[in-house]
Amino acid sequence: MVNLKRLTVPYLEKLAEELKITFKSSSNKPDKIRVIKNTGIPDNKLNELVNKYYAQYQVSRGKLSETKKKPTKHPTFLEDRIKLLEGQTKFIMSKIDEINVKLANLSSTDSSINTHDIQDIKNIIKSRILPGKSITVDELLRINRLNKFTKDLIYTAVIDLVDEEIFDVSEGNSKNKIQGYIGRLIRR
Repeated sequence: MVNLKRLTVPYLEKLAEELKITFKSSSNKPDKIRVIKNTGIPDNKLNELVNKYYAQYQVSRGKLSETKKKPTKHPTFLEDRIKLLEGQTKFIMSKIDEINVKLANLSSTDSSINTHDIQDIKNIIKSRILPGKSITVDELLRINRLNKFTKDLIYTAVIDLVDEEIFDVSEGNSKNKIQGYIGRLIRR
């Protein structure tokens, strides 16, 4: 006796197609098996076709299970986050290196920098920007009391205030940027 139940519906349809059997569009698996058995195909021929399509089914299942066992090449969420953090760390380290180079250049080449001037600038900025308030670099440069100082001195004072954790910074909406990215100062 031929066991057609071993085949899935797609393989039953392939077997029927080879035998030139058509099904009603709404027929289910038992209906398809019944139609195939009622066609009068000799058992040996039908058994040969069932074995052929069952072997194809087994091979396809083996390929599916092999692909499931292989590790995915897609990065996981955690790997994506790690790569993002590595990129951000590299960016921050490059900015720190730039700051160190600029500070080294300032201290070695410009002996005219007066620490008293920088302290005055810091005091003016702190008195002008109260805790919780913010100011853009453009607005900062327009403060009348800072007009007598150079941009470089003002920028140095701002960096000192950030290092002293008195101010946080953001890119802000400013035409002038300190170190190429600081556009807004936010008082802590």
